[in-house]
Amino acid sequence: MKKITIIILSLFLCIACDDEEKAIETVLVEVDRGAVLRTLQFNNGEFEINNPSSVFSIDIEEQDIEEGRLLSTVDVFVTFIDNTPAGNSVSTQRILLETLTPEDFATSDFSLPAITLDYTYAELLDATGLTIDQTNCKDQFRLDLDLNLSDGLTFNVTNSAGTVVNTTGFFKSPFTYLINIVEPISSDKFTGVYQYTSIEDGLFGPSFGPDRLFTIVNGHSNNFRQFEFGSGVNRVLIEFSIVCDAAVVTRYQKLAFTCTGANAFADPSDRVLIGPDIIPATIDPNDDTVFELHFLEAFEGFDAFCDYANFPSKVRFSKQ
Repeated sequence: MKKITIIILSLFLCIACDDEEKAIETVLVEVDRGAVLRTLQFNNGEFEINNPSSVFSIDIEEQDIEEGRLLSTVDVFVTFIDNTPAGNSVSTQRILLETLTPEDFATSDFSLPAITLDYTYAELLDATGLTIDQTNCKDQFRLDLDLNLSDGLTFNVTNSAGTVVNTTGFFKSPFTYLINIVEPISSDKFTGVYQYTSIEDGLFGPSFGPDRLFTIVNGHSNNFRQFEFGSGVNRVLIEFSIVCDAAVVTRYQKLAFTCTGANAFADPSDRVLIGPDIIPATIDPNDDTVFELHFLEAFEGFDAFCDYANFPSKVRFSKQ
């Protein structure tokens, strides 16, 4: 499925950004302007199992062609995803959690509407009609944001391009967030220098390039880990989380390659995005000596006009 790039935004959005981030004035398929909900910062991105006081918290900023003046409302929806094989599924449909208005937003450093979204484990349980006893480690809550403008346009993950949605570019505006329910691990686990090996190549070869050493470090939340590969404008940050007995790749991260030129409307800043495989790699949370990441290239059709989707790739990391 191809996504539609949604934006022409004024150049004030590109303060202190690199050449890739400057490629933000894109015109595609019958859409002459749009808006984003840029993720400024993750304060915490997961829930601790059996801790109803756990808080999911992010800072976001609304950007539109009128520098925030088109903001009408933001609808926040929540879904519970039951990933526990045993028993009857208690997954829910999408439920309206709240509707934010301009009055709920403060002003960011760029004089744009900004807000911190804080939701506790208990609040999302209440919203979905569940009890904590019905949830297990590896289950997830999903938040979906619909940005509604005063001119009648609505933007979300379904009508946004990889340039906007990718979580490591300038915009970082996926409009959707997965909250994993995790068992906390110690900060020294799954960190350090690792030998990377591709064990199932992506469509164009090893997803993270040839075998080499990577340094894995702690991420924005307790169980998140990350590493970098590439250089210059092709430098890429890859993030994953240790979720009980699984290593789960974060959705909508970009790879270093693109298929610019395959389509007349191709955005030179667009990149193929990756996301978790349906069945993530099984790991031992107490043994970080060797583990794998299983993910999909061109996740959910974000293929940067490469004409492929959900192509599986697998890599292995061995601690040195």
